[in-house]
Amino acid sequence: MPDIVAFFAYGTLKRGECREKCWPYRPVAVLRGSTPGSLWEVADYPGLKLEGETRVVGELWLFDAKHEAKLLEVLDEVEGYPTLYTREVVECETLDGQPITATTYVYNRPIQPTFEKVEADAQGMIDWRGNTQRFS
Repeated sequence: MPDIVAFFAYGTLKRGECREKCWPYRPVAVLRGSTPGSLWEVADYPGLKLEGETRVVGELWLFDAKHEAKLLEVLDEVEGYPTLYTREVVECETLDGQPITATTYVYNRPIQPTFEKVEADAQGMIDWRGNTQRFS
């Protein structure tokens, strides 16, 4: 099995969302998972903050490690790194409880009063738009 790198997608890079096609390679696998944090509706996209007692639900995109440099180059451009988002390595957990370390993009600007906080469900889980609303 080749060395694998993981990326945690919680918004527009998830399957079925408007930026899914921005991934420059096909993943080895995509798993549902979560990481601690809070989520804000910034505009037509979410902003993750690594704070709070809740967990943000998303997808863990797994790739062959030989593609990491190109993945970072492309995703940095898509995510407006380092101005709009910073790139962070976070501890995630698959839905069946397996730990996995992944790279994700964290919102790098102050939360504005006009931003709506994405509320957690009764289990403390936050799923941006429940992946049911799509953009064209």
